[in-house]
Order: sequence, then C-alpha cells, then structure tokens
Amino acid sequence: MRHRSHRPMWMIMAAMLAVVLLAACKPGDPGRSIGAYPIDIFQEMHYNQSYKAQEPPRFMPPLESYPRTGGFIAVADIEDVANATSPYPVDSTTVRRAALVFAQNCSMCHGLTSEGNGTVGIKFAIVQPPSFSSDRITSLSPGEAYASIGGGSGFMPAFEGLLSEEDRWALVELINQTAEGRRAELDAVNGIDEITRTGELLQLRGIVE
Repeated sequence: MRHRSHRPMWMIMAAMLAVVLLAACKPGDPGRSIGAYPIDIFQEMHYNQSYKAQEPPRFMPPLESYPRTGGFIAVADIEDVANATSPYPVDSTTVRRAALVFAQNCSMCHGLTSEGNGTVGIKFAIVQPPSFSSDRITSLSPGEAYASIGGGSGFMPAFEGLLSEEDRWALVELINQTAEGRRAELDAVNGIDEITRTGELLQLRGIVE
C-alpha cells in the first residue's frame, strides 16, 4: 500500500498560520480602529479593542475640510509651526494635566520621570527615546515640541489623532519645566493608582464632573 505524505497538509497549515500572524501584526483593527499602532500598549480606555468594537461605522469628511467642533488641524497644515504658541491659557492645572497625560501615554517609552528609560523604549526601540532634559528636547521651541508630539519624530508615532490639541500643548508646558520641577510633578502622579489617575484626567479634560 502506498504511503501518502502529510507534508502538503503541514505546508498548508504553516502557510495559514503565517497569514494569521501577519494579519495580527497589521496596525489596528480595520473598520473599527484608527490603526495607529500594531500593538495597543497604552492604558487609556479608547485604545482597548473591546471599546473599539462598540464604535459605530465612521464616515469620512469631505476633502480639505476641518471640523467646526472637536477634531484637530494636522501639524503639517499649520503655517510657521516652529513659531507657534499655545492658544490655551496656562494655569495651575496645566502641568498637572500634562503629567497625567504623560503617565498614561508617554511613560512606557520615555520613562516614569521622562528620562528616556521606559520599559517599551528600552526593550523594543531601535533608538532609545530621548530624555526630556536632553539637548535634543530642550533646544526645541514650543512650536517645534508641539509639532514633534503631534506629527511624530523618528520612531515615535504621531499623537495628533490620539491626544487633543490642549493635551499636546500641556505636554509642551511639561517639557518647559525645570528637570527638578518636572520630576516632582511626575513623581506625584506616579504615586496614584491608575483608576484615580484616569478619573482626575477626565475631570481636567472636562469630560466628567
């Protein structure tokens, strides 16, 4: 009796597995995700796939249009972005808000106190993220720092579709703090549990009372 080889079946299964793995590595979840990252490493609820699954279908806006409320203007469309300044008032809560945003969106790469030693940055980045105290960061004008956060820089992805303009300008204020002042602000929020921290950030954003 002729023995039939199982090699073709194994080859088919291996090919199917490769297709599944490649599909899993594609950014986002087609039709439901903004597709910003291959893996959701951030802590905020709107990055979670279970949250995205409940989102309604999205209709694309007309070309070359800007939202009258909400949304954002892309960094690339801002004239003279290097000399741009924040349109938002800076008060006693601005840096606190920035520290909370940093803890949930930046610390995994830039480190808990912005020294460029975050777990994701060290383990997965080809180039280690810079410290906020480095010449590379402190030499940026406010507009350049805002453009870097919004449009991305090097291996850092663009955050303009993920964080509001006010959140991004608040982060610029955090960058402009002294190293000691920035560390103190970040140490203060790092000592708070994640649920409390998220609730406070939602309050500062005006989303909840």
